[in-house]
Amino acid sequence: MSKQHSEYKRTESQNKILDLEEKYMYIIENMVTSKIFLEDLKNIEAEIQEYYNFFVEVWGKKNKIKEASERLLRHHVYNTFMEFRRFYPSPISCDIALELEDVILNIDVKTTDKVGNGGELNSTQFEHNQTSFINDKVGSIGLFPGWKVKSNLQAIDPRTNKPVLTYLVKIGYSDDGNGNFKLINDKIRPSIVVTCLPNGTLSSLFDNNLFQNFKDYQYFKSSDGVYYSPKKITFVSEFKCLNEKDKYSRIKQVTDIPDEWIEIKTKTNKYGYYDRDKNQLWLATSRKEGNHKVMFLEAVKGGNTARFNDLWLEERYNSKNEKWCGEHKYYKIYDKLNEEN
Repeated sequence: MSKQHSEYKRTESQNKILDLEEKYMYIIENMVTSKIFLEDLKNIEAEIQEYYNFFVEVWGKKNKIKEASERLLRHHVYNTFMEFRRFYPSPISCDIALELEDVILNIDVKTTDKVGNGGELNSTQFEHNQTSFINDKVGSIGLFPGWKVKSNLQAIDPRTNKPVLTYLVKIGYSDDGNGNFKLINDKIRPSIVVTCLPNGTLSSLFDNNLFQNFKDYQYFKSSDGVYYSPKKITFVSEFKCLNEKDKYSRIKQVTDIPDEWIEIKTKTNKYGYYDRDKNQLWLATSRKEGNHKVMFLEAVKGGNTARFNDLWLEERYNSKNEKWCGEHKYYKIYDKLNEEN
């Protein structure tokens, strides 16, 4: 993986986009760390704490802050860019997308619970409609060349000829599921993270190599053809107890896969096989079947949610090769309210 190369020769368009990404990074950072934004966020926290059980009954899901956070960010974005903003008509965009004087601005808000998903506060994940970055294939394993990562956003909007910029705002919270909800405000995990995802025009400055891996995968189904039918292995509890050699033996024993298929193991310790003739990867994955969790060998269609390498996102350079931070983590951010009161 590669950080931005400041020594590479750049085009005029690349220099322009580098400066615009830096410009809007500072604007968005100032917005989400402002006193009024933090006060509004604390009001959401107080609302959830007071009506916790009611929200559980209404929503029936753990993430009770998602919709309110999206509404909050949208409100402040519209107020920040009050003087010049237009509706962005494309259906492919982030949670917030609007046309400004010099860019098409996309901002996605992510809310992350440190209970169960704490690791995601320190890793940058994105969906296909949130980036235009062009990366080399990801997830190569042995002879398997890996998958192409879809980047559905256009680097330059064809209607306006303006660059399409993407930023992520991540808000951390804690919810134990028993009525204890609060925003994160400590030194271990960030309260708020602001990230600039590099525009696709800049891909070559990162050697087209920013994506780290996939959080999860998409799998083929039986309806895609007999070849793609999932193959049942055994119960998850039994599979976990087997050593590596026995895992492969069990898969071959119960699935009757061809001897020509090649054993593989992913970096995230998923076991499977590679059908070289069809360039098809098969992985052992767990599914719920009745009251039990069962392992199946399934054909992988491709990677789903992907991850950036955070370290390479932080070190950015503008057109003058001046360094700026492309990902900023804010810790104990709500202490700022107490200091100003």
